[in-house]
Amino acid sequence: MNKLKGVLKSNRGSTSFWIVAVAMFLIVVVATGLEYLRLNVIAQGTRNGMESVITQACTANYDRLYNGLREGYSGGYQLDKGSWKEDINTDDAYAIMDQQFGTKSDGSGHAKYNGSTLEFRITDLSIQMTNTPLTPEDPEREQKFSGTATYTVIIPLSFGWRNLPPLEIPMKVKADYSAKF
Repeated sequence: MNKLKGVLKSNRGSTSFWIVAVAMFLIVVVATGLEYLRLNVIAQGTRNGMESVITQACTANYDRLYNGLREGYSGGYQLDKGSWKEDINTDDAYAIMDQQFGTKSDGSGHAKYNGSTLEFRITDLSIQMTNTPLTPEDPEREQKFSGTATYTVIIPLSFGWRNLPPLEIPMKVKADYSAKF
């Protein structure tokens, strides 16, 4: 019995617990930091990629643009029986997005898979093309032919053993079209 009391009162080996605790703490902190970096890289990549998609969609509408280069502006108009009507197509943007990101349309949006695991999903995609007026009211503050995309990026977390809900980031991207001279 005295031998058991001696073992329990002994401080020998007590640092082993603290070494394990500090190591586990450092592993959690490093894993959290790496997960934060992964989420930022994916979010910035989708933002930059979507900006490229909008720019390509604006460029794809180039053939439909009324060329008002002499006045210094252009817009998506087509002459129809003596009057000008808007002629803008946003359908190409979805195909460009799937090609740019490598996503595929599923029931709830456009998803990208890395093997069998979901990398990210783009949902609630809305693309709005803003046309320039044929005759701007103020040539100094001319409005450009532009595209604006609003969407939500859903990124599943790899930290937390899938018990945490995925990160949902609402995003807005705008890109303008300017004719090169």
